[in-house]
Amino acid sequence: MLTITTPVQVKVILTEASRALLLAEYRRQVRQLQQELEQWQFQGKKLLSEAKKQSDGSQLVRERVAREERVRKEKLELLQFQIKQVENLPEGSEIYHTTVESSIEIKVGERWDEIMEGTEIILKDGVIHEIRRGVKPT
Repeated sequence: MLTITTPVQVKVILTEASRALLLAEYRRQVRQLQQELEQWQFQGKKLLSEAKKQSDGSQLVRERVAREERVRKEKLELLQFQIKQVENLPEGSEIYHTTVESSIEIKVGERWDEIMEGTEIILKDGVIHEIRRGVKPT
């Protein structure tokens, strides 16, 4: 027998309470990312100024600054999408929340595809509402 870890999706059933919590968390993350973006833009200007003085590597610095800004902006766009989704979905909808790891024991003779079909944990207002086994990964 051997123990392996496998990903388990956690989903939330949308209720009035969970909608409010999710929106508050997403908006907090948006504010945090906006601050990070502003700080990075300020830091990026300093890095570019220093790179120009040294005249070597300014192109690399410029690319790094642009890449870091792009990553943060993409995260912001994703959060904005998630906010719209949570605002517009009807109550009772299931939405992806996170993925956790679970340990499972396997042994010789078991069917690999059945083991890897997976498990989902469904939460309703912070309480485990259902555990689904044999779920095809999405």
